[in-house]
Amino acid sequence: MDVHAPPRSPASDGGHGDGDGDTKKPHVLVVPYPAQGHMLPLLDLVALLAARGLALAVAVTPGNVPLLAPLLASCPPSSVATVTLPFPAASASGLLPAGCGENTKDLPGHLFRPFMASLAALRAPLLAWCKAQRRRRRRVTAVVSDMFTGWTQPLAAELGVPHVTFSASGAHYLAVSHSLWRRLPRRRCPDEAVSFQDVPGSPTFRWSHLSWLYRTYVAGDEVSEAIRQFFLWNLESSCFVANSFTAIEAAYVDRPLPDLMEKKVFAVGPLSDAVGRCTDRGGKPAVAPARVAAWLDAFDDGSVLYVCFGTQQALSPAQAASLAGALGRSAAPFVWAARGGTPVPGGFEAATAARGMVIRGWAPQVEILRHRAVGCFLTHCGWNSVLEAVAAGVAMLAWPMSADQFTNAWLLAEAGVAVAVAEGADAVPDAGQMADAIASAIGNGGASVRQRAAELGRSTAAAVAEGGSSSVDLVELVSMLSSPKLTN
Repeated sequence: MDVHAPPRSPASDGGHGDGDGDTKKPHVLVVPYPAQGHMLPLLDLVALLAARGLALAVAVTPGNVPLLAPLLASCPPSSVATVTLPFPAASASGLLPAGCGENTKDLPGHLFRPFMASLAALRAPLLAWCKAQRRRRRRVTAVVSDMFTGWTQPLAAELGVPHVTFSASGAHYLAVSHSLWRRLPRRRCPDEAVSFQDVPGSPTFRWSHLSWLYRTYVAGDEVSEAIRQFFLWNLESSCFVANSFTAIEAAYVDRPLPDLMEKKVFAVGPLSDAVGRCTDRGGKPAVAPARVAAWLDAFDDGSVLYVCFGTQQALSPAQAASLAGALGRSAAPFVWAARGGTPVPGGFEAATAARGMVIRGWAPQVEILRHRAVGCFLTHCGWNSVLEAVAAGVAMLAWPMSADQFTNAWLLAEAGVAVAVAEGADAVPDAGQMADAIASAIGNGGASVRQRAAELGRSTAAAVAEGGSSSVDLVELVSMLSSPKLTN
């Protein structure tokens, strides 16, 4: 399998010259997982590492190259290269249909697991690229990869370089998810509770709230065993990096965790705040940020509810009707970012036009959350959304639906910055009860939660500032990547 590199240029060729000085720079290979919520924070980390003098190469397939454009435009000249690998052919893996999308945003849900497993086919061409760099005196000195691409760990071992596992989620989810794949708890009744005794706080989650990847594990199945092996390989990494910060996850980053093999967890987030990049994060907004801001300017401080369930979760007609009914009854001003195809009830927008805005498609979420008028966020608890709300000091109403969202919702409730209103991808909450929850969250009933959210927002700013906890961890991570212990 050939490695297809983009045309030679300072940016695409990693920015290395032919002199000995450049070839001796630490050269870090970065392997993202092609999903919006995974790629954005890892590319933010790349930007931070590049700004601190590291040379990096980001490996992607052709369909994901455009997602690197904002990164390449913002980084120092010649600091980041793009390694373009051929997408695994359907005939080669036997796991994917012909013409399959190269990013999870373009995939139906039933292909997520085989897609994840099939990416391991990139290991051979990526290893060939790494060996070619060595012949050109541009040796890869470390590998940083997403937790869903654990197949890069044996690649790093073959190269004799450190491997770092990156989590777009927090350290709590890192510990819970790897505990599952290490210990393999099995279900004995329909919705059995599973306890995590070695995770701080000893949380317990219902079976239906565990990772969908794990719940669909079948011993002996090719895809299931491949995914489990990815997670087990992660545990052989030199360390972990989490898009989180100490103030919200001190119990999970301040001491070694058995379920992470007591490896160091660097908490370097929120990465979007550390980078300071708010626009062009994953797509062009369907509505200009200035237009939304002008609309929000008409409302009092903290009076508006923002509603968004991310890019992967589509509401059913019944769920959309329930949400619309709750928004209609609550009388609260709102902005509803509705994913394309969301069945917003007919007549709803006209009936609420004086106090509501419906955005169909990508919304300028960071700018919305940071507007003074926004006081609460109804969210699916995807980690990127969570961090953006926390950084903005905005309280949350939690409706977790899948993936890491149930563990995230638990963490937010423990931190006192979120209140649950529903749970589950199939839940259809009562419109009246949800309306009451919205009114309380915006009104006097939510004052203590909003106050705690504001406090945590200030802690977030302190974490990424010079000398803050995330800044200190980033400096230590850069030091480790700058002086790696090579074994080959």
